[in-house]
Amino acid sequence: MSKSTATTTFSDFLRSPKDVLGVLEDNGEVVLTRRNAPALRLTQESASRAELSTLGVVGQLFAASLDEAALDRVATRLAVALPWIGLLPASLHAEFVAEFQDTARACIAVARFDRLAILLEAWRATAEAYADPRLTADGSDLEHLDVAEVVAAPGRDA
Repeated sequence: MSKSTATTTFSDFLRSPKDVLGVLEDNGEVVLTRRNAPALRLTQESASRAELSTLGVVGQLFAASLDEAALDRVATRLAVALPWIGLLPASLHAEFVAEFQDTARACIAVARFDRLAILLEAWRATAEAYADPRLTADGSDLEHLDVAEVVAAPGRDA
């Protein structure tokens, strides 16, 4: 029997947890909808671990298949999902993909993806800096800091 996702309300879960757990057993996972809040996903830990294990293998396969030329091709394809990559100089594409790949593999290993979100936001901010029309296209007039500095918000007098 093929398992699929069932949906019920969070209130139903609170009123009849055994019934919802029965649905979980039958369907593999249950999405609990909540009023004015994001939905919650109930799944068996074994299924979640299997998903993470599979992602880990895919990540390892992805990493093993990339050489220098492949990193540039991956960046080009990633630009469809992350269009801001196109604002980065081509010389940074391979660095972005390599850093993304390393961070994604590490996140998969510990089942926490916060660092990957931080990395993506940092690279997106870098792309925004390169997009500034007041700067050179290659970013040669950008100053890279080794230590973060607090600066005034743009457009405000310091």
